[in-house]
Amino acid sequence: MQCEMCGKNISGPSHRVIVEGTELNVCSGCAKYGHEVKPIRAYTPPSASSGITIRARSQNRSQPRSRQRRRPDMFDQMTDELVDDCGMVIRRAREACGMSHEDLARKIQEKASLLKKIERNDLTPDDSVRKKLERTLGISLTETIE
Repeated sequence: MQCEMCGKNISGPSHRVIVEGTELNVCSGCAKYGHEVKPIRAYTPPSASSGITIRARSQNRSQPRSRQRRRPDMFDQMTDELVDDCGMVIRRAREACGMSHEDLARKIQEKASLLKKIERNDLTPDDSVRKKLERTLGISLTETIE
């Protein structure tokens, strides 16, 4: 077997270590660069002769369970969605105000390259940038969904 770190043939026992989040089989020399992983013992179910009894649940499985509360989903709370042609809306509003990319970027304290990417629809604006654009240009970039 070869060391997965240095590539040398491992003579003697190999070591299972974690190096930067990755488990590796390494030689004794490279084992110092990681944290040793302790082997996990395999689970062996208790046998009938061991004297341990396992009781089954008393609940009848043929009956349906009582109503369980569904965990709230973040998508259930969302009521607004970004408009499809958001880049074009921003561009038209910016041009209607007579501003260049640099002027608008300076006004909302963002980079002009970010605005150009948003206008080309290469990037969707974060909520903070979207709110700044809506406030500055007097537009709405979201629509209510049902």
